[in-house]
Amino acid sequence: MDQLLLSWDKPFLALSVESAGNAFGGAWWLEVVGSRAGRSILDCGASPAIARQALDAGIGWAICRVSPAQFRALETYNDYRGRILTVRPPSSRCHNLREHPHDSL
Repeated sequence: MDQLLLSWDKPFLALSVESAGNAFGGAWWLEVVGSRAGRSILDCGASPAIARQALDAGIGWAICRVSPAQFRALETYNDYRGRILTVRPPSSRCHNLREHPHDSL
């Protein structure tokens, strides 16, 4: 990814595929994004444990589909506040992946 970014002159934010944190883990994502981990978002499915590991490892944001109570508990940690997303952000194309929890793939 670092090689790709050397030739790219615009701001860049990497967004993993849905539930990649569950399937491959945070270590895999760190290998993919390299030194740009802080400018990336890892989708952790419904696992707050994987989301915490990802944020602790230096990944910028984690998507985690948790209950409101779990979300409030995660937000009590200053290091996690504002870095846990409960839905995927809009992608560059409307047909890439689902962007709302009720959408189907």
